[in-house]
Amino acid sequence: MSQITIVFGKRGSGKTVKARNEVRGHDRVLFYDTLGHDYTDGVVLESLPELKDFWLRVYRGSFRIVYRPVDPQEDFAEVCGLVYAAGDMAFVVEEVDMFFRGDVTCSEFRHIIQRGRHQEIELIGVTQRPKGFGRLLTSQVETFYMFKTSEPVDLDYFRERVGQEVADILPTLEQYHYVKYADSSGEHTIAKDDL
Repeated sequence: MSQITIVFGKRGSGKTVKARNEVRGHDRVLFYDTLGHDYTDGVVLESLPELKDFWLRVYRGSFRIVYRPVDPQEDFAEVCGLVYAAGDMAFVVEEVDMFFRGDVTCSEFRHIIQRGRHQEIELIGVTQRPKGFGRLLTSQVETFYMFKTSEPVDLDYFRERVGQEVADILPTLEQYHYVKYADSSGEHTIAKDDL
């Protein structure tokens, strides 16, 4: 099912493991690995010409691509355009907040957020901070995975967004443990990911 998922948490809390597990069963995946070391389970490409050349050969079939851009900001719009045009895939974006200025992002990413489900695109955004991308993205999210965080400003955000009970849990979580929050029902569960 095509949906938008956001994975929050401080560095080392287990966010990347969760993102990988979320797409484990998918046979068409593109990881936008902004830090260049979070993903290894796919064909690793590091330049836009290299990505486009490989993309033209595989986009109709199965693929697992790890794209490690030298300049993530520079390449993002074009990669989003490829994803939207191909459809029927999972798109994992590390440090998703870096592609926003408030609610503003490139039109190609906005299309994925607002219309991606019609293209069968599952978007998984991974970020350390719950702020930085306004309501454009968070208003479309079906599932939030929240890993350990103790930053007061982040806890204030979660307190307002998902409630005091969940916000109180977040600083106490151990590595790889998370709170899964379903936006439609407002229900939450605590779980641990499979390594």
